[in-house]
Amino acid sequence: MKQILSFLFCFSILSCSSQSFEIEGVSYPFYDIIEWKGMGALLMSKDPQGNAKQVNLTFVGNQETSIWDQKFSPKEEEFYFISSENARYVYFLDNLNLKNGKVSFSQLNSAGNVKATSVSIGNAVKKLGKYDYNKLELINVVVTDKALVHHFRYEDKKNKSVVEIATFITHHNFLCYAVELGSIPYASLKDENYGNWEYVGFTDDKIFFAARDYQNKTKGWSVKEFTSKGKQKVGLYFNSPDDLIPIENIGFGTTGSYYLEDKATIETGLLTYINSKFYLVGGQRNGDTGAKIILYQLVENEWEELNHMKLNYFIEKKNLKLGIYPMNEGVGYHLNHNGYNKVSMIYYQSNLEAPHNDFTDRTIYNPSSVFERKKKEEFNVILSEGLLNFDTSQLGKKGSVKFELIKK
Repeated sequence: MKQILSFLFCFSILSCSSQSFEIEGVSYPFYDIIEWKGMGALLMSKDPQGNAKQVNLTFVGNQETSIWDQKFSPKEEEFYFISSENARYVYFLDNLNLKNGKVSFSQLNSAGNVKATSVSIGNAVKKLGKYDYNKLELINVVVTDKALVHHFRYEDKKNKSVVEIATFITHHNFLCYAVELGSIPYASLKDENYGNWEYVGFTDDKIFFAARDYQNKTKGWSVKEFTSKGKQKVGLYFNSPDDLIPIENIGFGTTGSYYLEDKATIETGLLTYINSKFYLVGGQRNGDTGAKIILYQLVENEWEELNHMKLNYFIEKKNLKLGIYPMNEGVGYHLNHNGYNKVSMIYYQSNLEAPHNDFTDRTIYNPSSVFERKKKEEFNVILSEGLLNFDTSQLGKKGSVKFELIKK
């Protein structure tokens, strides 16, 4: 990570060698591009007439030619790209909500191998008790290093509570495991000190969920750890920093919660876990008219401030609309407040600042766009060798396309 941070710091002040190269066109024009963070860019092409559903993938990275070409066949016109920092696989889901208790998808690994299948989540949930999988409410879908993870809520009207359920589909054999995260009484959810369970992150085979809680007269979060086979490990409790203002979690990144746009929740802070460390992004008032977004790290069960971003004009009657995407270099975020609709990064290293770029729909599929100031049509990918740049105005046209690799 230090090498990447050094590159980012020096990029704007040192002259870098630039190398342009072309990627040959395929049968159909490239119509879109998505980033596989830390790996490269995926150019997408398909029959513009819609006669064939097949989507072709051309992988571009640190070489002057495409690294590999692959294809998958989504079942419908719309599909959902799921990826995470440090996950070895990405997924193209055919459906977010279950169909007959199943999820269908194409799994892609870094070598360009594709596996298409469907998995019965409903059967795994049935093993937990008398739950009707048709009444599961999907909250999130994420990919971790070991599994594809779904998070559901189930309304238990008989016991006047909400049951939280997580399922884990292992990458290698597609076995599905289900667990109950917890049951929350309706009455507790009316109290701002308590909240629903939320996925917060992973490292290796440690997958964490957290919920707002109140213990020993102190606000905080209860945290649970699971393996990819649904085995529960440690249970933790973290106190909350003082004076955090409400945040409307709008989601950010290629996860199910972002695609499910109506799932925004009000939180006091956004907890995340990456590379074996817990982080918290919270908001605090800063003077009479301002506020700041603060990045904390948990150190010996205490929150220590690492970095912050000042928000000069804060309207107290409006919640901060904020979504985060944890990365190895820092926490990327999308902030929408009082006419400010930008994406940026709060680095773990306090003396580094990131530019603020306009939010566009393509930003979701381009997490590296937070590292450098760019125009809307630019698509940037941070690689270990340097910065890979692509002009998206080339999309939709027949023939080859051009990339530029700006080396360290």
